Amino acid sequence: MLNFSSKIKCGLCVHRQQCFFNSLTKEEHDVMNKNKTEVDFKTGETIYKQGTSSNYLIFLLNGMAKVLIEGDHDKNLILRLVKPFHILDFPAIFDDNILFRSSVAVMDSRACLIDIDVFKTIVFSNKKYVPLLFKHMNQSQKYYSTRLISLIYKNMEARIADALLYLVNEVYYSRVFTLTISRKDLAELAGMSKESTSRILSQLKEQEILRIKGKNIEVINKKHLEYLSKVG
Repeated sequence: MLNFSSKIKCGLCVHRQQCFFNSLTKEEHDVMNKNKTEVDFKTGETIYKQGTSSNYLIFLLNGMAKVLIEGDHDKNLILRLVKPFHILDFPAIFDDNILFRSSVAVMDSRACLIDIDVFKTIVFSNKKYVPLLFKHMNQSQKYYSTRLISLIYKNMEARIADALLYLVNEVYYSRVFTLTISRKDLAELAGMSKESTSRILSQLKEQEILRIKGKNIEVINKKHLEYLSKVG
């Protein structure tokens, strides 16, 4: 169930320097504050649904969420994991505000829902902000395209290697980490079945490339994962 929480003023936020909206003026922050809602999501709760229309731009304040493409028969593809102070996704803000992907909280999270029309008004009245918006959108689309090409052309070992390297380099920033996602999520991040994912993880463990104990993973030989990613 959604819980509506008290608002944190953007201009007073201690994480403002990390925020996508850092370049806004005080007046623009004030307008945004009046047109946003902060919402709490429980683990496993859908934040937004693929194919629906959205009147909000959603910015993650804390926790973690997955952005995914929903397929038939509960076969999904996780495109990325989103951490705090990032926009979850852009609806088709220049068309009909339709969402092309879904997002689900992978742990208890809080998000800021910003009125999309207010967002567009602020952005297009600030000449400095327009290039930042398009740069962010282009980077997102480039990342998604690269992910899909990788999943189409790479073999299963390479896809697992890519998923593990993504967790090391962009999510946990460490070769030793505790998974905050499920094994099913890891499989969907690699674009594979849970059974195939478990089999390849076991092989990497036997080859002493990984050390695995429950949800704790240590990448012992990162260079070998990079090699698998490159040649796969």
